[in-house]
Amino acid sequence: MNERQNVLLVFSDQESHHDLLPGIQTPHLERLAARGVCFTESYCVAPQCSPARSSLLTGLYPHQTGVQTNLDAIGARPLQAGSRTLGDIARDAGYRTAYFGKWHLSSAPGPEAFGFDYVGPSPRAGADSALAERAAQWLRSQTNRPDPWLAVVSFTNPHDIYQVVRRPEATSDGRTWLPPSWQDDLSLKPNAHRVFMEQDQGRPWLGASSREWAHYRSQYYGLIEQVDACLGRLLDLLDREGLWSRTAVIYTSDHGDLAGAHAMPFKAPCMYEELLRVPLVIAWEGIAPPGFRQPGLVSHLDVVPTLAAAMGLPRAQLPGRNLQALWEGRPWRDQLFFEYLSKQRWLCPIRAVRSGPWKLNHYLRDRDELYDLQSDPNEMRNLAADPMYRAVYERLLARLEQWRSESRDVLPEALPG
Repeated sequence: MNERQNVLLVFSDQESHHDLLPGIQTPHLERLAARGVCFTESYCVAPQCSPARSSLLTGLYPHQTGVQTNLDAIGARPLQAGSRTLGDIARDAGYRTAYFGKWHLSSAPGPEAFGFDYVGPSPRAGADSALAERAAQWLRSQTNRPDPWLAVVSFTNPHDIYQVVRRPEATSDGRTWLPPSWQDDLSLKPNAHRVFMEQDQGRPWLGASSREWAHYRSQYYGLIEQVDACLGRLLDLLDREGLWSRTAVIYTSDHGDLAGAHAMPFKAPCMYEELLRVPLVIAWEGIAPPGFRQPGLVSHLDVVPTLAAAMGLPRAQLPGRNLQALWEGRPWRDQLFFEYLSKQRWLCPIRAVRSGPWKLNHYLRDRDELYDLQSDPNEMRNLAADPMYRAVYERLLARLEQWRSESRDVLPEALPG
């Protein structure tokens, strides 16, 4: 791999890992994966737009960036001036930097205050095709320049799933598979889930039938496939301009969508796999072995260290790691941590840890959840209150509290409740 790689970071909004979406057709992402590495256990840090994006672009946990919830929710803070992002890192290393699409980390100033020299005009919501064309135009303009570039392309979809309407007569395209958890009655789950369904954004989908959920998932698949077509336009440009040999390409999403899992739509105050697991594919010349499906717990926190290495820069002091260590067979982590603060106007702080097959979701103001993902991949059997698993629960809770102390995780002051 060359030391001075161009970097193209592409991410969607609200796209679950494709292992959770059987039957989806994304030929361009598959084309990228054939040239690189597809991570099978890749996770966001927080299942909401703003905090997830803050981690993806800084390499820090949301409680370290200060962006712990969406900008319109209780306890919200924008990304503070002076926060160091991937754009700053690249620009300081002599890269030309550009940002296209949804930002959702501050209102004004936007990306231009965080290391991005060129910020593409934002198309209307959902106009990802126009966004792809604007990004492609900028990439073409850089082809014959000697210094390398970083381009971040942030697509809107499949976030437009919020526009889907529940209709009893709805039909699907026949390829959508309903997760077994779609019939979860939530009786053993935190109360926050029922509040979400009965009083919040989930209310229109309360009691939806299998036919209605199949329609929802069909629409969701279609939106992801639209994004894939846009990704294809960018990959085609790299092919035409002969840029593959000197460009590192990474594709991911900020977080996932429940899409009927646990009988819930969109994203709720929870830590289920459908929300946390996201696609992550990395490709560049000489990556070994191309086309490999790489196991191992990886996080958005690893994106900045990995791309910094692709730029030939020394390792920064960040909580994530360079993913090269994983595909080169060097020792790797066995646990990940996640966080959540609030949903619109109500507070629901959650901290979670994934360790081996176990996941503990610690609700600071609600019932906890403990799952064995090996025997219960659909997270239906909450073992947190089961005496047989008390030792596992206490071990994970102690590790979670240790991480909170080490990373200085303190909830914002003066929040109600």
